[in-house]
Amino acid sequence: MKKVVYKVLFTVALLFCATVQAKAVQFDLLVLPTEIFNVCDNYFCFPEPSEIAANYVIQNINSYKYMKAISLAEARSKIEENQQLKAETQNMLKTFEETEKIDFETLQKISQALGVKSVIIISCYAITDRSATRRGLWEVLEISSAFKITYPFNLTTTAVLTDNVNNVVMWSSKYNKTVSDSNGYFLALNQAQAASHLEKIKQYFRNNVSLNISENVHLRFFPKDVRTFNVKSPSQHEDDPINDNKQFMPNALDKLSQPKILKDLQDENSSPNSTDTEDFIFEF
Repeated sequence: MKKVVYKVLFTVALLFCATVQAKAVQFDLLVLPTEIFNVCDNYFCFPEPSEIAANYVIQNINSYKYMKAISLAEARSKIEENQQLKAETQNMLKTFEETEKIDFETLQKISQALGVKSVIIISCYAITDRSATRRGLWEVLEISSAFKITYPFNLTTTAVLTDNVNNVVMWSSKYNKTVSDSNGYFLALNQAQAASHLEKIKQYFRNNVSLNISENVHLRFFPKDVRTFNVKSPSQHEDDPINDNKQFMPNALDKLSQPKILKDLQDENSSPNSTDTEDFIFEF
């Protein structure tokens, strides 16, 4: 009898361990900045903004359970082992940087070479209201410093999460920030001023953009449960006993034609007195 009990308990333990292991699925990702192969050849020799953002995203993702992002050094090394793959990757990243079109065929080759199923592409470029030409941020800083151009520039960061098994975009977003100092200038007449700009850019990505990208990517793999309850309407009496009991309504959000928060945002944006604001505020 004891042997039978032990066998049953052993079987239950095995099933429990198997269930836990099945739930603990790890998601491996590749964070791919468009400037991953750029050689540091600018005057200030600073890391490119997309690479700065990618490094912070990798740190954040690796802090989550069941998620792992490959380091940029490892990704760069593995891709450079295959010169044909490196050339295709460079062309793919250049096309995305210029047109934001995604080459899923090349992404599948990269994913197979690095053993991942999802890739986060990050690109950054700077433009001004006087010109629509996309330039690198440190290139802009060099030009501004050389010609003493004082007007600020707009830094745009684009992030896209792709599923390279089904060739679909899981999530994407854009972040815009006016880059200037407290006087509205963006130039560096010496190395100290350039280093100051670099530190501000790092803070912007670490505290704002990269954090937001990481959280949104995490939610795509581990979405939070939404539980909705019906509540008393203003027209109903407070002493009504029926309204005191909240009832769970499964998939209640699916029955709404438009979520209230979206309606409020649209009403606010359509108001003539409203002003455009950014999701994140960072003062340079």
